[in-house]
Amino acid sequence: MTRVAARARRGWLLTLALLAVTVVAPGPTAAAGEFQFKILRNSCTTSGADFGHGEVLLKVRVTENGLTGANKFTLAAVAQHYRAGTETWQTEYTWDTFKITFPNDANSYYHTRWFAYDPNDNKKHRIVVVIKVWHNKTVLASKTLTSKSC
Repeated sequence: MTRVAARARRGWLLTLALLAVTVVAPGPTAAAGEFQFKILRNSCTTSGADFGHGEVLLKVRVTENGLTGANKFTLAAVAQHYRAGTETWQTEYTWDTFKITFPNDANSYYHTRWFAYDPNDNKKHRIVVVIKVWHNKTVLASKTLTSKSC
């Protein structure tokens, strides 16, 4: 085999090896389908409900698509009040953190949760939910979902 042929063969083998690594190695595109975070319902009313000032509703879902290593979801939610004078959102109510565990296996798991808040004044309010997907004590994915404000 000539020197040129040997160099071409090594170049070809290197190309094949790099191609194999790209196919096998997980990347951002592959990871995108492992978890989904969705808002299923997002609504506001400005009258009625418990205090006559309306209600903010947010229904969310988190899904794990099997073989991800995940074994827990957590959902931490707060209701916030808009302070026009400072143009900031202030936490007015905090729900207990919801923790949902499941086996780390080939099955897919999901959790759906409703959050509803009835403000006791006619200022703007919203609900913010931070959803995390865990493997034991390691966060695999996280997403913050925010409701409409009214």
